[in-house]
Amino acid sequence: MLYSRPSGDNRLFTGETAMAGSRNWLKWIGIGCGGLIVLIAVFVAVILFVVQQATAGPEEVVRGFFSAVTAGDYARAHDAFSAPLKDKQSLDAFTAEVKASPSLFNVKDLSFSARSIDLTEGAKLGGTATLASGTEVPVSFHLVKEKDAWKLLSYHLGSKD
Repeated sequence: MLYSRPSGDNRLFTGETAMAGSRNWLKWIGIGCGGLIVLIAVFVAVILFVVQQATAGPEEVVRGFFSAVTAGDYARAHDAFSAPLKDKQSLDAFTAEVKASPSLFNVKDLSFSARSIDLTEGAKLGGTATLASGTEVPVSFHLVKEKDAWKLLSYHLGSKD
């Protein structure tokens, strides 16, 4: 079937040429949607990077805490406690807790799947600890800033609290 162009162009085109024009329109919609998906992915990656960087200090404190406990340096581990946690759990009480459940504090690896940071509430980390035995247990930590340093306000090992 033949059509003439209304613009005064005397060239003739077929229905296939008209279909190519409509495919061009679909191509631009596809490019726009693809671009939007890329922008969303970049935005999500930036947010994850910012949260990761913002919680790097608290994560370092938690890793240092377990490093000290594993080395048997309970005083250094206890120094990672905030003042309220030190009031609640003295060095002697903490040492007794570690000695009562040594396998629970013998952490080989930590993986954090939940991270949050708030100017008023502090930082919260949650995830999984892989013990030296290979057992994985849920862990959570709440940290606060004291004199420009992150300190543990609470910790839970082997429970989802």
